Amino acid sequence: METWDIANWLWPAVSAVLAILLLWTLRRRPQATTHLQPSRLVEMEDTLKEVYKLQRNGAAVEARALAWAIGVSVEMAEDLMDALVTFAWAEGDASAGILLTTRGRERAQELIRVHRLWERYLVDREGMPLEAVHAEAHRREHETTPDEAAELDAELGHPAWCPHGYAIPDPGRRVPPPAGSPLAACTPGDRLRILDVDDEPPALLAQLISMGVVPGAEVEVIEHRPEQLRVKVDGNIFPLATAAAGRVHAVPAPILPVPLGELPVGSQAMVAEVKGSGKQQRRMLDMGLVPGAAVTVIRAAPLGDPIEYRVKGTAIAMRRTDADSILVEEVRNG
Repeated sequence: METWDIANWLWPAVSAVLAILLLWTLRRRPQATTHLQPSRLVEMEDTLKEVYKLQRNGAAVEARALAWAIGVSVEMAEDLMDALVTFAWAEGDASAGILLTTRGRERAQELIRVHRLWERYLVDREGMPLEAVHAEAHRREHETTPDEAAELDAELGHPAWCPHGYAIPDPGRRVPPPAGSPLAACTPGDRLRILDVDDEPPALLAQLISMGVVPGAEVEVIEHRPEQLRVKVDGNIFPLATAAAGRVHAVPAPILPVPLGELPVGSQAMVAEVKGSGKQQRRMLDMGLVPGAAVTVIRAAPLGDPIEYRVKGTAIAMRRTDADSILVEEVRNG
């Protein structure tokens, strides 16, 4: 009887304590970002994207590096880092550096993805000049809900690349770093195909566009000095500051690209171009099959289909029809 009486008051008491702890925990959670002033939220989301880009190597992002990337003082960068931690987008502190949480990483990926979708829309549907789309896409990205982004993606046919040449991943997917190598790292005599050009600053982008240095263009490096390159584009030779060339990524221009599915086992090749629909291009993107990527033909099934390839140390199997949508330049035949 005594045991029953204890049970009657013990479990309600435990439940009350747990309820109090739950309420205390909820009150301690970061406030929702919707309570922020719109301008402050935009500032934080822009910072979040920069931290995402700086964190590609997995190391904690320090205040000095962030300050340089976004053009503010170290003290301002520290304030923004503390704000990211407060809202559970990052962990750590400004003195030792911060790392994005899963929540912060997912939000950064979505912002970058939506920005690139809007750039694609503005160029393809509204005819806006390439050098003008960044600012407008930046404004719209912060106002776009996930459902609106999904509708925009579907309306555009799930494009894999923004007009500046950067990848547009599927929702929830990692945003890959720029493919290829900086134009500034190339040597005289190199013939290259431009993959992407940075969208900032606008004046630099406008200069590159006027020279014809745009995604898909082929250029030849004529001369490379410490402070300046001379490049030939469409028969014309232009000077290009090394700092500006560092904002352009390129791969060797293929001489005779062939479908990947036609290569024999043991062949090594470099991806030159990915054909097909937007969804198919995104599947290739997820597998690492982007322009400039090295690929090796490992083996083929007894009937010749599917075929196994090695890309960035990972073995993947593809049907020949899918492999034929990837144009490559053979580097070595095994």
